Amino acid sequence: MANNMPAKQQVKHKKLIIYGNGQMARMFLHFAKLEYEVAALTVDRAVLTDTVIQGVPVVPFEDVEMAFSPASHCLITAVGYREMNDLRARKYQEGKAKGYTFATFVHESVVLHSDVSIGENSIVLDHAAIHPGTRIGQSVFVSSNASIGHGCRIDDNCWINSGVSIGGETRIGEASFLGINASIGDNIQIERRCFVGANTLVTRNTGIDEVYVSASGERFPLSSQAFLQFIERSTR
Repeated sequence: MANNMPAKQQVKHKKLIIYGNGQMARMFLHFAKLEYEVAALTVDRAVLTDTVIQGVPVVPFEDVEMAFSPASHCLITAVGYREMNDLRARKYQEGKAKGYTFATFVHESVVLHSDVSIGENSIVLDHAAIHPGTRIGQSVFVSSNASIGHGCRIDDNCWINSGVSIGGETRIGEASFLGINASIGDNIQIERRCFVGANTLVTRNTGIDEVYVSASGERFPLSSQAFLQFIERSTR
């Protein structure tokens, strides 16, 4: 895993192409414009709908290198965790085969310690906390306000949602998904392709391809006003 800073310096002079046209790409486009001149979005011809998004042209991925040369443009994938992150991993490999270098996006609000490494084609959004000694692989998405403890390893193609908290010295296996506000204890091994749902706490090592989901909140059988009166009485 290469440190992100040299990678960013290598591609910073290039114009950016974003793979994707869904909600993720449309959201990320706002962030990308803070650092790059975004030349285009691209998706497979079979799923191309809009030809322009937020003033940026959308071109078929099959022909993208003919319209936007790999010599002067870099790529980044902005797609969700579809197919347990396989789509993002696959498009990374296909973009490489076309001759593109890949950008790494880390929002300026993120403190980057000298011994943190982040692989290419990874996205780290605003106010994520990445503690010293952490290594993040390629094609990883880290959303806003996630917290990754010291000495962690996040393997390739993972999805870390907003509010996730990962204890120190923990490893998140390749292509795993951590939902909103999931919490992973310290010194834990999350094996590859695990799905950890929103608000779920994991405090022990997992197996491969496992799913951990906590129960959803249930409706309390009182109106909000009646509930406030109830808890008021119970605290007197």
